[in-house]
Amino acid sequence: METIQGDERLFDVDDVFFSTTDTKGVIRGANNTFITLARHPREEMIGAPHNIIRHDDMPAGVFKLMWDDLEAGLPVCTYVLNKAGDGLDYWVFATVTAVEDGYVSVRTKPLDQDTFATVRGIYQRVRAIERECIAQGLPRRRVAERGAQALLAELETLGYGSLSAFGRATLPQEAQLLLRAGVRVPVREESDDAADRILELARTIEHDSDTLVGQVGGYRELLAGLGGWMEQAPTITRRARRTGELVAMFDSQDAESSVPDVSERVSERTARAVEQLGGLTSTVGALVSAVAQLSFRASLMRLHTLVLGIYAAAVVDGTEDDVPRAMTELSHALAEDLADIGPVCNEIVTRSDELDELMRSVVSDLDRTRRPFDRWLRALQDEHASLREGVEGDVLALLGEAERLSEAGFPEMSALATLAARCRGLDFSYNSDAMQGTMAAVADAIGDLV
Repeated sequence: METIQGDERLFDVDDVFFSTTDTKGVIRGANNTFITLARHPREEMIGAPHNIIRHDDMPAGVFKLMWDDLEAGLPVCTYVLNKAGDGLDYWVFATVTAVEDGYVSVRTKPLDQDTFATVRGIYQRVRAIERECIAQGLPRRRVAERGAQALLAELETLGYGSLSAFGRATLPQEAQLLLRAGVRVPVREESDDAADRILELARTIEHDSDTLVGQVGGYRELLAGLGGWMEQAPTITRRARRTGELVAMFDSQDAESSVPDVSERVSERTARAVEQLGGLTSTVGALVSAVAQLSFRASLMRLHTLVLGIYAAAVVDGTEDDVPRAMTELSHALAEDLADIGPVCNEIVTRSDELDELMRSVVSDLDRTRRPFDRWLRALQDEHASLREGVEGDVLALLGEAERLSEAGFPEMSALATLAARCRGLDFSYNSDAMQGTMAAVADAIGDLV
């Protein structure tokens, strides 16, 4: 169902549609929802460049960055304003991925209103810069380059180094909102027709991936927590290293003092903790990368599952044309998603186990440092501390620094333990063999399409 507000046409959340193109962006397939919203006849759309629906308010820099990323083998997800053949505008969230000798682009209704509003504002500012360049007589390529530079600068203020990075963060949220809206693979009466078999297989993939996809919100929360911990990690290392440095600076004037022995133990343990913190930080970074990859891949898998199922249902209903080729390209996109997910899940499990092991070791060393450090500090305060030969500094100031370090401790390690427990609470089980078997059945059914 469509509604019109001013010059803009709005479509429903369950209108998930697609087009396929060659490597130059020439349209070679699309479902009827795409054709209907574009308001161009199918015979005019097929074989036309995709910019047949390009809107003049869309920055050229967006398309330059899209093509740069796609040609580098990266998927692209972003908001796009289109101009239909009847003059009305319509916004989509476009997800473009490579398939063999071309691309599949899936469009959905923009649902993340905060991000959508932010991007619209960015596009307006970037396009204004481009129009100034046009007024100055710059060639189109230079206009696109200036627009791309301006867009990258805007994205960097949001924390993204590229359009692809923006899409990897945005797709999971859009997909999550799509699921919350109840968009699922359609249900039809079962039959032995090839299209119906494809529909049922899409429903099987949807069902078998519900756990992974349903945890996308949990992945995003885990990423936020781990990312925050990574920002704090350097301060943990600095405090541990400084603790070891301080205990090496002091002597006690009491000949029978325990300070020298305690200093040696604290120095040894803090040195080991500092070394292991480097490995721990690397492991957390690898885990962050793997979880981000799964969040994106699981969302992309669900999007491609939906569009395959929705298209198959339309074929069952007898409302689609040019079916075999389009179905093949959609299935190839989905097959690549499914092949990528298994290794990522395995990587997360491996990194999670490494995190547990390293964390136990680091926490043990830091805990075994804390009490001796406190005893060392009290002993120096009672025994008239002095600096070792060759060490310069103010005794009271350095003791004050040591006292502050003792009071601070390492609370970040408790926060990391909580995050590790949250990671263990997520289900990363994934049956790659079963998914491959399902996709093989999809390929067989596509071969039976007439």
